[in-house]
Amino acid sequence: MRKFILFVMACLLLAGMAYAQDTTAVWDSLIVDNAVVDSSNVYVYQNIRIFAVTDDSVAFYNLPVRFNAPHGGVNVGTGTLYFYPLTEWDDVFDTVVTSQNFVRQLGWREVRSDTIYNPPLFTNGQRLNAWTLRFIIAPNTPSQLVTIDTCWDPLNRSALMGWDDGMTEYTPRFVAGSIRIRPVGVEEENEAIPHEFALKQNYPNPFNPETNVEFALPKEQDVSLVVYNLLGQEVKTLVNTRLAAGWHQAHWDGRNVQGSDVPSGVYFYRLYTPEFSQTSKMILLR
Repeated sequence: MRKFILFVMACLLLAGMAYAQDTTAVWDSLIVDNAVVDSSNVYVYQNIRIFAVTDDSVAFYNLPVRFNAPHGGVNVGTGTLYFYPLTEWDDVFDTVVTSQNFVRQLGWREVRSDTIYNPPLFTNGQRLNAWTLRFIIAPNTPSQLVTIDTCWDPLNRSALMGWDDGMTEYTPRFVAGSIRIRPVGVEEENEAIPHEFALKQNYPNPFNPETNVEFALPKEQDVSLVVYNLLGQEVKTLVNTRLAAGWHQAHWDGRNVQGSDVPSGVYFYRLYTPEFSQTSKMILLR
């Protein structure tokens, strides 16, 4: 009898392990594409794809996106381009807030037994181009790295997906993207996938009240970039997500997590990944 009980317990343990492995086999994700654009004396239109990866039947999404163009000259055209199955959903809409470099996107489908004409967002673990944003780059826009990331939407919260059950919602993994704008005909060394981690000095420095930080990832990583004061207290988290390999840029507006302006002084910013950590100093002069 004891051997039988041990056998049953072992089977249950193995089954639990198999179930755990199965549920984590695919991490539902939203992934933004990257592009390199030559600056020009005419307007340039660049499509940036947003991919979905799911192993669940998704019936709802909230996808707030903000882009940062440190030297200006970049905007988003009116409207998001949608692709199947979102084109068959009951409602998908988007709003471009030009003054905030922000795009609010929301969609849902009515859950029905017949999914032929109203299918869920289900990619079976493969990448599916579900959305595309059309960026407009003005003539003679300065060279810069434009980052495209998710953000907190004061109306609808953070990036979310919801299952067909109408009750379960969760935060998907988000991989930010970018547009590198370069002079016509110039091949920049930074465009290639970097061979090692790097954290650049912020610019401008000293600054008032805004600054930018560039860093390099040789491969896809979970990344955090945090600003601290001289006492070692956290002031603001600039990045806390998973990013693709390449060069990335974060922006700080000189405010803390509560949205209040911080005083003049010396601050530190720390880049951390599971394989790399580096800290640098910045100076804010108001």
